[in-house]
This record gives sequence, structure tokens and C-alpha cells, in this order.
Amino acid sequence: MNEMAHMVLAETFACNAATAETLAARARLRDHPAHSVIIAADRDGAHVHVMVDGHARMMAFAVDGRLVAIEDYLRGDLLGETALFEKDQPAHDIAAVIASTSAAFGQAVFLDLMTNYSCVALAVSRRLVARLSRITQRMVEGATLSANGRIHAELLRRAQASEDLTIRPPPVLSQFALQVQSTRETVSRAINALEKRGIITRDDHGLRVVAPHRIEELIY
Repeated sequence: MNEMAHMVLAETFACNAATAETLAARARLRDHPAHSVIIAADRDGAHVHVMVDGHARMMAFAVDGRLVAIEDYLRGDLLGETALFEKDQPAHDIAAVIASTSAAFGQAVFLDLMTNYSCVALAVSRRLVARLSRITQRMVEGATLSANGRIHAELLRRAQASEDLTIRPPPVLSQFALQVQSTRETVSRAINALEKRGIITRDDHGLRVVAPHRIEELIY
């Protein structure tokens, strides 16, 4: 397994180099072309994946036929770990957005690692709790906020994830719209309005929130 994979495993499970090497020896690197399915809803999830490089996404169809982004997966994220604890098949496909690479662990192997390495079990617990928190937050926003409110909340959340309140690279509007359950046109209008008011600035490299308190006021 390559050096990048070792580094990602060490970061994901907050373990030392020796433990990361042990974990890497129990996994297999898998390459996923863009738009290929990593975990399919119509097949039993036989593996747990750690994203080494790339971008994957879980999608679902809403009642009105709209395609909605449920969750995005980037470097260091886990895919398929919920199948360790429940035998039902995954409800939705997880597919690569761009060409991606993952470290794949067989379910039995991963359960053994969780049993024998507390760092693995702790990392899984933390990520499941964080995922539940994100899903709950989005459910609340979907039920209580307008489309513009959801857009403003997501912009602020992404900006606050960086030290200088800059979203890098600039969000792809169609993908952003899926995330907030809106349309590309609505997202474009909302961002343009913020830019005209001087609340955000953007260039080819990123979108910077200049006045986060003003965006926060616009959420509700």
C-alpha cells in the first residue's frame, strides 16, 4: 500500500505509524472511476472503505423526483461502516463523483481491528456521532428554514471550516443545490445577492465570507 494510504489511515484512526502499517496490511487499495458505484444498494455491503483520495457521494430520490445529495465523502471518511451493525442492505448507492481511491477492509477484518485496536473503535464511534449530528442538523434546517435560509446556513458552515472563512475551491452550484435541497438557479441568485451586498467576495480560487454575522442574520 502506498505512502499516501498509510498517512490517511494514520490520520483517520489517530494512530502511530506502526499501527497504521498494521491496518494497511489488512486492507486492499481499490480505484474507482468517476461515477462508478462503490457501495451498491442492491448488494450486501461486504466491505468498509476508507477514502484515500477523491470524492464520493450518497444520493437519493425525493418523493417529487428530485435527486438529493445525502452525504459527501472525502479523504479520511468511512463508507459502509453502518453495515457492520445492521444486516439490512444499504438504502442508497454510494458512487465516486471523481476518480477516487479507497482502502477496503472486509467486514470481519474490520470488526477484528475494532476489537483489538481501540483507536479504530473510537474513530468509528466519533464518525457515527458526527454523522448523526450532521443529519439531524440538516433535517431541522429542512423543516424550519426557507431555501435561502438553507443556502446561507450551508455557506456559513463551509466557510467556518477554514481558518480564513474561505471556501476552497468555490462551490459547484449544481452540487451545492443538491446539498441544500434547492435548485441551481436559487443558489446562484442567493450567492449573487450576497456578493452585491459585500457580504461575500469570490475569485477563481475561492469564495470568502467577509461578514459572517450578516449571513447568520439572514438564515432565519
